[in-house]
Amino acid sequence: MGSALASKFLGFLRDRFLVDFFGGSEKIDFVFAAFRIPDFFFFLLVGGTVATLFLPRAAGLKGKERMQFFSSFLWGVILLFGLLCGLGAIFPEFFVSIFVSGFDIVARSEIAELAQLLFGSVFLLAVSAVFSASMQLKERFLSVAMAPILYTGAIAVGIYFFAETYGLVSVGFAAIAGALLHLLTNAIAFFFIGNRIGFYWKKPVKSWERFSGDFSARLATSAAFQISQSADVWIASFLMMGTVGAFSIGANWGHVLLSIVGLPLANAAFPKFSKQKNNFPAQRKILTDTLKWIFIATIPTALIGVFFASDILRILFNLSGEMLHNTALVFAWIIASLPLACTIPVLARVFFANDDVRTPMKIWVVSLSIGTATAAILALQVFPPEKAILGLALGTFVTNTLSAGLFAIATWKKYFQTS
Repeated sequence: MGSALASKFLGFLRDRFLVDFFGGSEKIDFVFAAFRIPDFFFFLLVGGTVATLFLPRAAGLKGKERMQFFSSFLWGVILLFGLLCGLGAIFPEFFVSIFVSGFDIVARSEIAELAQLLFGSVFLLAVSAVFSASMQLKERFLSVAMAPILYTGAIAVGIYFFAETYGLVSVGFAAIAGALLHLLTNAIAFFFIGNRIGFYWKKPVKSWERFSGDFSARLATSAAFQISQSADVWIASFLMMGTVGAFSIGANWGHVLLSIVGLPLANAAFPKFSKQKNNFPAQRKILTDTLKWIFIATIPTALIGVFFASDILRILFNLSGEMLHNTALVFAWIIASLPLACTIPVLARVFFANDDVRTPMKIWVVSLSIGTATAAILALQVFPPEKAILGLALGTFVTNTLSAGLFAIATWKKYFQTS
């Protein structure tokens, strides 16, 4: 949580520098649109799957078998995700035309130039994620905690020193430098504690049984979430100039507690859930303790964020006028849902630890589909252009609250009602 807080502070500096250098033009929209494209594939195939696939399968392995499984996993990510990132770097215009088709051809050309570099950064982050998963299994969190700080810090430094001279490409090169530091931090820690890798493919055999089915289920779950986020940016690309930037900043900082509280606590609890697989009373105790800390940390912060959204954003980002109004609107609605949203990654890991990937998939697909449909209808059909961003904010609010409610009901009924 401490590292997440530090990383989020550096993320604030990054976004503040983006606003300072690009906020007076449509280029602020280009930056967030360009990040969304490679991020879609990273969180679809890696960020939402690596740890949850690796940890339960590796937890029961020892010695050489664990090394074989890690090595097989690592080479698989390098080969398969590397191929995808290579295609993204060679044909960025193709992906841009799909993800942000609302922009004109000149804007799409600038977005493609930045996205091309960002595909390189997410490849490095993907490799780093495998080393990070191994460190989480051993409950050694120092490198896992430090890597995001270095990544975000490098981007902030790169923008501050080079954006004025080199423009948008400075953001891409800074992201590559940050991702390289992310990878080196986790890889060095991995080897420092005596781990090693070898040239293995799908070894040991028993650990790869039903892997395709588990991966497909997690892929479907991640797809629902990533499609929802990408749909928001796609919708925003058809709205007034500045909408992509306002929505992205508002959503990023409305979800600040998810990064600082929800995800770190979920990552810390997941190895404990996995080691108590099918021991529902023990898992219930872990879950109760984790949720207690979530609510203590999030409820007061969310109340402050709702009532003082404009003041907070004015002070932090020096926003004003229409940009401030739109960003504050998104920020307030999303942060209102954060106490519930922060429970989602923790509740989902209860299912993952017990080898149930289908229930989370169903919950996410239902809630994200309803939330995305709400956003599209309100933004494109119901609200006038000057208020369309409210539709995006309400869609995210619906997604967060509905998903948390469905997860809570399913967790109680399946695991804890009779435990």
